[in-house]
Amino acid sequence: MIYSLTVRTIATILVLACLVGSIVVGLLHEPRTPLLAWTSSAVGAISLLTVLATKRNPKRDAVLFIISGMGGGVFIAAAKVGFPGTLPIWLWTIGTVCIGTVALIVDAESAQSESVNRL
Repeated sequence: MIYSLTVRTIATILVLACLVGSIVVGLLHEPRTPLLAWTSSAVGAISLLTVLATKRNPKRDAVLFIISGMGGGVFIAAAKVGFPGTLPIWLWTIGTVCIGTVALIVDAESAQSESVNRL
């Protein structure tokens, strides 16, 4: 899988759609959704919007995607939403961690292919 600007943008938009679905589920269960869940979703959204708004940098993107994935994990733990409602949250979490891993692999491969002058 090539970590190009187009792939990164499409993947980020799909994950943002899952995040919006998670927010809708959280709003439907609003009396049971604590502030920690909303804070984690805000952190996840901000990190994904940062990825969309900046130039491609695999190291930074990997960190932002993994932060967003951890935010999804915190949202799952804190929201107390039942199984059908947790599907977009699981997609958000799994998607961001997978994209972050791809970005780390691409960065590692590019670092290996660069020549280093050790004089």
